[in-house]
Order: sequence, then C-alpha cells, then structure tokens
Amino acid sequence: MRTASADLHAVRTITVDGSDVYLRVTASPVDLRIRWFRDGDHRVAGSPVLFPAGDRSRRLLGTNFRAGTTFCLDVVGEARQDWRGVVDWNV
Repeated sequence: MRTASADLHAVRTITVDGSDVYLRVTASPVDLRIRWFRDGDHRVAGSPVLFPAGDRSRRLLGTNFRAGTTFCLDVVGEARQDWRGVVDWNV
C-alpha cells in the first residue's frame, strides 16, 4: 500500500492491477466533495465523494485501477479552502 499525506494534488501512479484508492480527510473547515481524475484528462474521473467537515472516516474514491494508471485528486465545487488528508492507493 502506498500512502501520502503531502501535496494531495500530486500525480500518483497505480503499480498493482486491481488497486483501489482511498482518502481520509484529516482537517477541513468545510464539507468537501472529492474525486479522482486521470492525470491530464478531467473527462475521465470518478464520482465525487462527500467528506463532511470534522469527519475523519476513510472513504473509497475508486476501485479496480489498472497498473500504470496515473491519477490526481480534485475538489469539486467552490470549497477550495486549505485541507489535509491521507491518500492510500495500490490496495
């Protein structure tokens, strides 16, 4: 499992076929709707997942990614305040 908490907008690479992507928001002043998208192509993206402010539950963003897939995270909507979290992938 790969885990990252710094630079949540960075490009990440799936290395294990069939991998899932999870996110746990550790700090946000507002509710967030977050999705994954293919690096360089916002047309290929997951459905937004709601992360209520103060809720630190780990939530599934996407499943069954192929090895070699590159992805980023995107905040959907107007809530662009500073937030922190932990991304797990290749799980």
